[in-house]
Amino acid sequence: MTAEYPDVDPDRWVRRFFRDLVVAVRRHASTQSRLIHGFIDQELPAGSDKESVRLAMSTAQVFVPLYSVGYLARSLPGREWACYRRRVEVAGLAEPLRRFVPVLWAPLLENQEPPGLREALALGADRPGYTENGLRALLKIDSYRESYRSVVNVAAKQIVVLAEQSPIRPSKVPDIDDMKSEFTVGPPLSVFTIEIAAPTVRTVPAGGDPGSYGESSVEWRPFPSQDLPLAEYARQAVERRDFKAEVTGIRAADDPGTRRPGIILIDPWLIAGQDGRSALVSAVQNLPRWVLPLLILDQPEDARTQELAEQVRGILHTAEALPTDSSRRGARGVSSLDGFKYLTGVLVAEAERQYIRYRSGQRPSAPSSDRLSLSRRPRPHGPFSAPDPLGETPDA
Repeated sequence: MTAEYPDVDPDRWVRRFFRDLVVAVRRHASTQSRLIHGFIDQELPAGSDKESVRLAMSTAQVFVPLYSVGYLARSLPGREWACYRRRVEVAGLAEPLRRFVPVLWAPLLENQEPPGLREALALGADRPGYTENGLRALLKIDSYRESYRSVVNVAAKQIVVLAEQSPIRPSKVPDIDDMKSEFTVGPPLSVFTIEIAAPTVRTVPAGGDPGSYGESSVEWRPFPSQDLPLAEYARQAVERRDFKAEVTGIRAADDPGTRRPGIILIDPWLIAGQDGRSALVSAVQNLPRWVLPLLILDQPEDARTQELAEQVRGILHTAEALPTDSSRRGARGVSSLDGFKYLTGVLVAEAERQYIRYRSGQRPSAPSSDRLSLSRRPRPHGPFSAPDPLGETPDA
């Protein structure tokens, strides 16, 4: 299980819905039922998503996608859908789409027509506010709470009927990377930058560990327990916020006001050489509030690492790049992969919040038609499974 963020948990509404749905399924299941509680991919640690999702889909009786603009705009949810549908078809079920219980989580764009949208709308067609605003709004707004409970109850009954009356035996699903998305490509997602300030295997200074570096800075692997480059763990955290991740080396921007929200992952060993020091100094000059540093301390007890880390903090302080509590927290650094996963999620959400408040004046990660309004019209995996649409409105 990933840790709940104490100060920023962008998935709290999804988690709340999942817990409520689990309770409702248990309430409707027969006493002899062997239904397990379900699976939600928000429980996955970064770096393990694909195989864990495949395992969950190989045993899930029902797939529960939460439709939102961001969910349909990404390729991965559509490929997960395709994987589960292939498993159901191989199992010989005549109507494979019946194993999906889609939920309208947030209003969609007019041209978005995912499979099962009619069924998703019918789930709460008779409940005030659902078809116009989606289930997330009903959960968040007290006056719609009875409508929310009713929709959850209907979904739970459908899940129990399917799982108990026509169970599917566990079976393999295809490799997610080999599948084509079932969804029409949606509008492009806004970009979130991940800049890597680290040496390469060719430029690592004396005293650094050459085994941690690759041919480019984005291949940096500072922690012994990591299976992927650090940039890939950051990419997964960014994509869970419905951004398109752009991974690069560090770079100086001519006009800081044009920079996207982002984070800079800093290896203190970069500044052990003069070229690296100059590159970092240039990159953090006039750094906007929505680009946050994160210092990586792979050898926190090493005296030279501590010395270089303190120099990095001095560079950031001189450049006035630490104006917020979150930027200062990032500059204190992390010394483990788990700590990195946790703090990256916090900083991504904070960078978005700062961008909204100080740069764009509006949410950058989704088109305006994805905003909640009380006037207009959801993801999958146990006996059932639920994915993450996100699209949360950050606190200002």
